Amino acid sequence: MGGPGLTLPSLDPAARRALDGYLAALAGALAGPRSARAAIVAEVADGLVEATAAHQRRGATPVAAAGAAVVEFGDARRLAAGFRAELATATGRRVGLGLLATGPLVGSVWLAMAAASGAGVGRAPPGLALVPALFAVVLAMAVPAALVSVLASGRLSRWLPAGPRLAPTAAGLAAALCVAGDLLLLSGLLAWALTAGGLAWPLALTAATASATRLTLAGRAARRCLAARRLLA
Repeated sequence: MGGPGLTLPSLDPAARRALDGYLAALAGALAGPRSARAAIVAEVADGLVEATAAHQRRGATPVAAAGAAVVEFGDARRLAAGFRAELATATGRRVGLGLLATGPLVGSVWLAMAAASGAGVGRAPPGLALVPALFAVVLAMAVPAALVSVLASGRLSRWLPAGPRLAPTAAGLAAALCVAGDLLLLSGLLAWALTAGGLAWPLALTAATASATRLTLAGRAARRCLAARRLLA
């Protein structure tokens, strides 16, 4: 069977096509992480198969049974709307976990670059002492926001007095702060290269690539979180 969860070998091909069309419409109306969407489609698919089998036991033809099952589940877009809160929470959790996982990796490259370049220059680059302080402020806000997005979507969510908007909102804020932080780092790196020189270029290029990549991905993640939150309005 083409749709996830539709694995009964006895299902009539025409009935399968009817269910596949419904599942395709459902999948197209869902917005969120791929794994969460796939789990929802698989769950609905299993329900459709059970409903189809029940109608067949009552004497309906396979095609009529599949049609009746689809009618029972209702409009695919309306059904998808019922999963918005679940998918918004999953989006926030995935973004938060991604930021928490990649943050130390990107940060370690920048620290290694700064240490190697600082040793070569022998002094701090002029006029750039504010960059670490500003980045520390960004980090102090981004990390708690990412943690909240994960906690708000896990077992601890039952003790948090907030609805499904909390996870995508916190994750979107954390992602936006990461964009600001990476822009700050890249601007500081450019200023360092122009004013002080002496950069450890292999590490500098690695750090710049890491931040540019995270900046792009974090920007997309922030937009996904904003879109997920908007759907809950």
